Amino acid sequence: MIFLIVLVILAFFALYLLFFSSGNLVDWQLKLYLKLGLLKIDNYREDAIQPNSLDVHLGNHFAIQLNDGAFEEIIADEFVLQPRDFVLAITKEYFHFGSTLHGVLQGKSSWARVGLYVESAGLFDSGFEGVAVVELTNQGKAPLLLKSGQPIAQMIFQKNLPVFKSYKKKGHYQGQKKATQTWMKNVIEKTKQKISIKEEYITN
Repeated sequence: MIFLIVLVILAFFALYLLFFSSGNLVDWQLKLYLKLGLLKIDNYREDAIQPNSLDVHLGNHFAIQLNDGAFEEIIADEFVLQPRDFVLAITKEYFHFGSTLHGVLQGKSSWARVGLYVESAGLFDSGFEGVAVVELTNQGKAPLLLKSGQPIAQMIFQKNLPVFKSYKKKGHYQGQKKATQTWMKNVIEKTKQKISIKEEYITN
């Protein structure tokens, strides 16, 4: 009887660790979640599963910010990111987050060591579906050659309690398949206007 009770306690503890405890998915949990369908990722590579994350790979759609703040969209298998340039890019992986998982996107140390900065606003809410858009800035002094298929960042998967309102009901970027630009309108124009007003005030 005691043995049975111990087994039940251990089983509940194992279920808690696997599905309900906080923290990020480690490699074996990530594989299990994918096999059970608790997490779905199109176009992912199994060899990209790291101890605490999944390497994500660069797609071929870019939105390059021009000097006036506008963006030019291009499709290319290779792209040279010049020093101080800013570009929106996409991952080959297409994510389907359930209500009990969210993602955090971070840069890779190998890229960081040559000056590539991967955006800091990398939270993917529960319920999000789409490719990941990565904002890339070359903070180094030399041009960087970006190639489609290269590991560009890493996605960390965090467990959470079921959300009340998932990203599906909110999502400005839900279902995105390209380097989607910001949903906020006229941000750059407003900034330009503030700058011109300030310059006019100083001149006068």
